[in-house]
Amino acid sequence: MRTGAQQFPAVIDVTGMSVLVVGAEGGVGPAVVDGFDAHGARVHAGYLSPGGVADMPGDRVPANADPVAIRDFLDRVEASNGPLDALIFVSPPVSVGKALDIDPALYAQIARDELVLPVLLLREAAARMAQRGFGRLLSFCSMSGKTGAHPGVSPYAAAKGGLIAFTRSLAAELAPRGVTANAIATALFDVQVTKTGEDLEHVLKGIPVGRVGRSQEAAAAALFLASRLSGYITGETLNMSGGRFMD
Repeated sequence: MRTGAQQFPAVIDVTGMSVLVVGAEGGVGPAVVDGFDAHGARVHAGYLSPGGVADMPGDRVPANADPVAIRDFLDRVEASNGPLDALIFVSPPVSVGKALDIDPALYAQIARDELVLPVLLLREAAARMAQRGFGRLLSFCSMSGKTGAHPGVSPYAAAKGGLIAFTRSLAAELAPRGVTANAIATALFDVQVTKTGEDLEHVLKGIPVGRVGRSQEAAAAALFLASRLSGYITGETLNMSGGRFMD
């Protein structure tokens, strides 16, 4: 083995880190939890839906986007899992419907659940991390939040577009304090192929790699962006679309 190889640390280095995964029960959440656990992180699961998952210990995340409740929630997480090093927000399932047909109340609910709630969680976690001089903030968003090109998901696209913009602003403010903020924009993944309302066969023809994404691939991206060696990457939105969308 060459000397340089011996001196170069592992790219994915999250060993011993205190990691909170919000949305651990849905979408790619279980794979993200498993990935961090397999790489030696101390993982705390936060559930966005009642009941959580029986074999995945964790806490219910405050559903009303109340700042005091969110602060209390993170206090409990840190009391049981140590000072927070990374927060990963995994989006709830997509709601499908035409923009002009969706109930206005659903727009308000999705804006609360998928924009206001993660913004307040990221903000509270960021304040704690900035005091300690290290932190990794990461949100799973959607290509619809970047492109607006997916039919039937207008409230979701609007919320995730706002979350991507907030992530960039947060990254710019936190960069000098050792805290990064990034997003992962996923397109069609294995956990959602039956929920988008899209013609899968037609969609696959437009994906250069010829398949949907795998949850383990999403987890691997999260592991890298949360790693100790990812400190020079911030304010970015990583496309995970199999080449369907490119910047």
